[in-house]
Amino acid sequence: MAIRNAQQELLFRVGPGTPSGEVLRRYWLPVETSANLSGGRGPVQPSAKNPVSVKVLGENLVLFRDGSGKPGLLAEHCSHRGTSLCYGRVEEDGLRCMYHGWKYDREGNCIETPAEPPDSNFRLTVKHPAYPCVEIGGLIFAYLGPPEKQPPFPKYPYLYRDDGIIVAGKGNRIQHSNVFLQTLDNVLDVWHREIAHGWFKGGPAPGAIHHARGDEPTTPIKFEKTPWGACYVTLQNTRQPGIYEYHETHAVLPVQRGRRTSSVWAVPTDDYTTRWFGTSFHAYDEHGKIPESAIRQMQQNTPSDGGGPFYDGWFEDVGHWWNLGHPLRQGPIWEDEAIMSTQGPEERGRLPDWDKWRLGTSDRGVVMMHELWEEQVERVQDGLDPIGIIRGPEAEQIMPMPGDVLNLSWEEGKRRFDLSIEERMEMSLKELQERGQR
Repeated sequence: MAIRNAQQELLFRVGPGTPSGEVLRRYWLPVETSANLSGGRGPVQPSAKNPVSVKVLGENLVLFRDGSGKPGLLAEHCSHRGTSLCYGRVEEDGLRCMYHGWKYDREGNCIETPAEPPDSNFRLTVKHPAYPCVEIGGLIFAYLGPPEKQPPFPKYPYLYRDDGIIVAGKGNRIQHSNVFLQTLDNVLDVWHREIAHGWFKGGPAPGAIHHARGDEPTTPIKFEKTPWGACYVTLQNTRQPGIYEYHETHAVLPVQRGRRTSSVWAVPTDDYTTRWFGTSFHAYDEHGKIPESAIRQMQQNTPSDGGGPFYDGWFEDVGHWWNLGHPLRQGPIWEDEAIMSTQGPEERGRLPDWDKWRLGTSDRGVVMMHELWEEQVERVQDGLDPIGIIRGPEAEQIMPMPGDVLNLSWEEGKRRFDLSIEERMEMSLKELQERGQR
């Protein structure tokens, strides 16, 4: 499959009415962290840090909590004369514009127009754009698509398990690249893990993924389509002889990279910028206590997919690959920014010249993701649900999503590697049932 400019320049756009934008709007997407939207639950406090401005899929929106504590998401500009509702006042039952006092509830109903005569029903003719929200796992999700197509919120295992604690990231990682450079080109790119995130760490190259060397066979790698997208599985070397890493990661459409206990969402702010959200699940220890892993993550202040000490210009402050000692050079985030945001010139919004790409055998996961996305565009244009939308009784069940990183012997790792996606889903479902999750 050749990836060409004419095709990609149609697909990379995410705004209303664009082919990819319409697909993205069929899913629930995180738009903010719960921690960044305080207030609610009883009388609204003057110190509440809301409403807050959010931009998602090229749309300027405002997010707030009313007195019930529930989040509401409205178009930013007042339906009266366009003043930004970000400067409005949160009240018990809605958000009031500071210009002429029009007040909107979470559903976008105009419930007061104080400058109009007391007996006026003019407010009943106003319906302000509003989007439904779901708050779970420390994140606030919204559905921005047609109301008649709204699906049930999916029961991802890392959000709905109740035998542990969910830790949400800070949501302040902003990547200066189009979302599809990350979700289509990067999630199933196994070799970039080995090279960009391995060889360029300093010290000896890890050699976890390799072609046949000595008596060792080529690292087993496979790609599979799944009910929610696609995945890759590898059985790779570790630095410990006789121990191999079984590594399974899922591309969960439209914009997730997930495993059984964690996920990150790369959410398009606009055509050229992506914001990251993340959650991870930590099972209670044998005493029913919060495990040390969760406490360490809550105290973490290093760059991560879900957030970190990022600020405008941090990437340039780190410099180049050799600046390994910089505190913001830790982990894979600087590397991802370097490889994603420099594929094209700034005047093209950092978009690559796809016509010049030369894809090799190592790019088959990338090709699979592009083909999969184009299939979803066609499905939505035909009036169908895209992949991963679950309706009916099945929507009440936790999704049996596999996905692990495990250190195993070659024999045990290869046995697991050889299982089909259906067999691994069955294993995951059995484990959830044993934990009492249904």
